[in-house]
Amino acid sequence: MPFKNPLWGVQVEQCLLVMPLKLQPKEMNNQDLHRKVDLAVFSLANLMNIIMLVVFLARAAGVARINMVGGIWVAFIIVLSAAVWLNIRGRREWWAIVLPSVLMAFLILEIILDYVLKINFRSTHLIGPYLLLYYLALFGMIGYAFQIGKRFGFITLLTYFIHQSAMLYSYFWVGHG
Repeated sequence: MPFKNPLWGVQVEQCLLVMPLKLQPKEMNNQDLHRKVDLAVFSLANLMNIIMLVVFLARAAGVARINMVGGIWVAFIIVLSAAVWLNIRGRREWWAIVLPSVLMAFLILEIILDYVLKINFRSTHLIGPYLLLYYLALFGMIGYAFQIGKRFGFITLLTYFIHQSAMLYSYFWVGHG
């Protein structure tokens, strides 16, 4: 037998028909979460290529350093850390954990060398390991993008080649990438 709620003036039966029984938000399934993580990593990889394009063109134009890039790298590290954590928690394939981790390692090294220690390591013996990690990170992001789809892979490959073209331009213009 329905009863009237004195506060709302409606019968309880009517409320049950309108209100969902479960008031908690709909839980996101793993595939949706994985897709969002993949899109975030894909976006960061391409954004990094675009930022590096700007950095190399700025060097060729005589701008010594763009200091806000360090802050951008910190933001990237935070997002990549979350992506790696979610991929570990979701028991994703090895590449979904390792490849963003390599990019994180590179960005951490970049911040330490360029923004914390502020050393000119590009003309020292440190350049070899630095470039090895740099290219492993970039190729890793291309590989990640191809793992989530051919279209994503080719877009990332395109931004990589544009970024590398700017690096070559900078190298020939000012003597270093």
